[in-house]
Amino acid sequence: MHALATPLMTKADGTKFGKSESGAVWLDPEMTTPYAFYQFWLNVDDRDISRYMRILSFLSPAELEELEKVTEERPQARAAQRALAEELTTLVHGADQCAAVIAASKALFGQGELGELDEATLGAALSEVPHAQVTELAPLVDLLVEVGLAPSKSGARRTVKEGGAYVNNVKVADGEVAPAREELLHGRWLVLRRGKKNLAAIEVTAG
Repeated sequence: MHALATPLMTKADGTKFGKSESGAVWLDPEMTTPYAFYQFWLNVDDRDISRYMRILSFLSPAELEELEKVTEERPQARAAQRALAEELTTLVHGADQCAAVIAASKALFGQGELGELDEATLGAALSEVPHAQVTELAPLVDLLVEVGLAPSKSGARRTVKEGGAYVNNVKVADGEVAPAREELLHGRWLVLRRGKKNLAAIEVTAG
């Protein structure tokens, strides 16, 4: 009789990978959506990425060394994390699904067309950001407060005035106007953004 054992994978903070851990990542798309799966690996701590790549990736030693070098020189590029996220998402969920989540990641931050994302991928992506459900569309200043992108209406108005408020990646100049129902993505979603990186979503449900 023979047995194969591998060292327990842990994170830089000492916690382990496992179903009992908070923030556990699952292969089942019903448990962890492909978008969340991709984002998990994209956000791996720089202290962990080299070890994870050598355990989980099928890249050659030369390719791994090059990614390690890039990570050391330009950690903000997250080259190794992106490579691992793409490789594992493709392996687990397929190339088409990986391409869809990469497109969603870019589109949410204004680097692609939100309208081109299929409803399932968009919904999965927006489930990972702050979101709120409403039955009627209110003025943008109210929506920004509703989802926590502004602490108050006056704060929301200041964001709009400074040119930092976006609805579906389109800059909004008048925060007192409610978005039109025609702007809803798949008749359901609005993607709100404050500045470059602060995202949230509004889901319009039946009253």
